[in-house]
Amino acid sequence: MFRPLILFFFLVITQLTSFAQTIPEGGYHAPLGIPLILSSNFGELRPNHFHMGVDFKTNNRIGYNLYSIDEGFVSRIKVSPYGYGKVVYIDHPNGVTSVYAHCSEFKGKVDSIVRATQEQEQDFAVEIFPRKGEITLEKGEIFALSGNTGSSTAPHVHFEIRDTKTEAALNPLVFGFDVADTRAPEIRGVKVYSLTKDGYRYPNKSTVRTAAKGKSGYYVSGNKITIPANFCTESGGIGIAVDVIDRLSGAPNQCGLYGSILIVDGDTIFGQRTNRVPFESTRYVNSHKDFEEYSKNRKKYHKCFKTTQNSLPIYEYGENGVIKCKPGDILKINYVGYDPKGNRSTLNFDIVVSAGEMNPEDGIGLDLTYLQPGQSLQLENDNREIQFGVETVYEPIKLNESTLNTTIGKAAEPVHKAYKIKVKSDEEPDGKHYIQIITAKGRKRTMVAEHEDGWYHVESKYFGQYSLKRDITAPTIATRNFKSSTTYTSSKKMTWKIGDAHTGIADYDLFIDGKWYLIEYESKGSYVTFHRPDGVIGKKEVKLVIVDEVGNVKEWIRTITFN
Repeated sequence: MFRPLILFFFLVITQLTSFAQTIPEGGYHAPLGIPLILSSNFGELRPNHFHMGVDFKTNNRIGYNLYSIDEGFVSRIKVSPYGYGKVVYIDHPNGVTSVYAHCSEFKGKVDSIVRATQEQEQDFAVEIFPRKGEITLEKGEIFALSGNTGSSTAPHVHFEIRDTKTEAALNPLVFGFDVADTRAPEIRGVKVYSLTKDGYRYPNKSTVRTAAKGKSGYYVSGNKITIPANFCTESGGIGIAVDVIDRLSGAPNQCGLYGSILIVDGDTIFGQRTNRVPFESTRYVNSHKDFEEYSKNRKKYHKCFKTTQNSLPIYEYGENGVIKCKPGDILKINYVGYDPKGNRSTLNFDIVVSAGEMNPEDGIGLDLTYLQPGQSLQLENDNREIQFGVETVYEPIKLNESTLNTTIGKAAEPVHKAYKIKVKSDEEPDGKHYIQIITAKGRKRTMVAEHEDGWYHVESKYFGQYSLKRDITAPTIATRNFKSSTTYTSSKKMTWKIGDAHTGIADYDLFIDGKWYLIEYESKGSYVTFHRPDGVIGKKEVKLVIVDEVGNVKEWIRTITFN
């Protein structure tokens, strides 16, 4: 193990110094004034993306001060009921941008420009790009409070560091923040696959073993995994994936793997180090992980190999990690998983290839019934046209043309780049049509359809059963913290629950005696809330207007006397 250990310590030293030039003298100011304890780290496996920042715990509370980590200027502010909620982006002189998401409220000039923009655009959801130097901040200056807005499921601070020029997300844990971590990654299992030369997995040719922790590292039963001879092919080989998580000090949360190296017979053939992930590549998480194990069992298998199309910049060493082998071979496998603080875990075992015949097939889906990752394909009949572009899928998949009118692919299979669905229909276009697709676990996703020459069309990033529908149902409105019959109130807050059965909420506006007032939309519970200004006094007509994605309108109108 001498050679792998030397490589491991070299990796740790280089990763700690690779971003040193971007850290200001004296280091960065902490984004929070409480101990930095993580619930999620950078690069953690998520549905259709890597976690692109770190999540700091806030004691299940909102309202903690947020501090600029360095001097700089606010380059972007966004308010949305979804995603990052209320978020601030700060550009710093050393070429990085810090991002603070799910804020509960803004402070100072940030708050002023947001309120002015909301009034001007008469919309809660706004996106602002202040001029350079318009809103400057000193290192350690307060500009917002922590919260739980957007798609956040509990109070916390989602914090990112990005390369300002490329906007790629960078790992905050290599920038010197004081985050305690003395715990090594936990290895839970290993999986061996039969692969093509391009890193595609042969169906039903894999074997799984549970890993356990011993005195000198992790191990599998018998310290060996035996695979059939037909895992081997003339041009392909085998690949390894490891189910591995990490935990940091101060919290029990499962976090993601930072780095690993794979050594076969003494040679380092593959590695990953999650320092940088471009947003345009993050969906390749579906190729990096064992997608089926993740979606069905929430197992977090990191592949120690990659497909030809996978453009993630996290991989190091060798080519694509496909291990050449033949019947009768015995391969010595050494795996090292590590975190940014240098804590490491090892897994050592042999792969024994049984005697016998190799797999005579030297590729997957070479006929025209397969959709290949590197090729485009169009399927059509009198009523349907399905257009797949290059990189629609991660691995070759077999398509069933006989079900083209109702089903595309299998609902559980991931889609990388959107493909086009075209449905021929005699129904007159009125802007109300949409295509609904039922994806994995029965989830319904809707896409508003465009119409052209008798065809309704949408673009989808999901496979499954689909149908053309028409939405003529208006949204719903119900009072939440007061009775619908209320005619008098001294309350400073009014909340309504809103909803839409089909295409979803597109717009929400409140008018009092004809004047627009700001309401905040909370998508998690589908609530809109009006915080009454001091000047709203006396008998007023209150009108709430909700519009769905295809223009159906619901109005709630009452005359209320405000005390």
